[in-house]
Amino acid sequence: MEFLIIVCSSTVQDELHDLFEDLGVKGYTCVPSVTGSGKGGGTRLNDETWPGENSMFLIAVTADQAAKVMAWVREYRQGAVREGMKVFSLAMKEMI
Repeated sequence: MEFLIIVCSSTVQDELHDLFEDLGVKGYTCVPSVTGSGKGGGTRLNDETWPGENSMFLIAVTADQAAKVMAWVREYRQGAVREGMKVFSLAMKEMI
């Protein structure tokens, strides 16, 4: 099992929901409004100076599902017109 943290522009939430459905990911947590700053995506603090916000998804998936999510994100990030998106992959030791 792997634990993925996906931080993305709030505008791509639906695309990720569709991806999870296509891959058979049954459980995940979506935090619809997160703020922060990152390399490449800039700063989004949802205020007048730094408008915009991100969403964050937390999912525990099989190694095969994780590989497919990572491949999808790589392809998405290579697109000409895209919103910011990052994936952090962590080995999951245990889930209770």
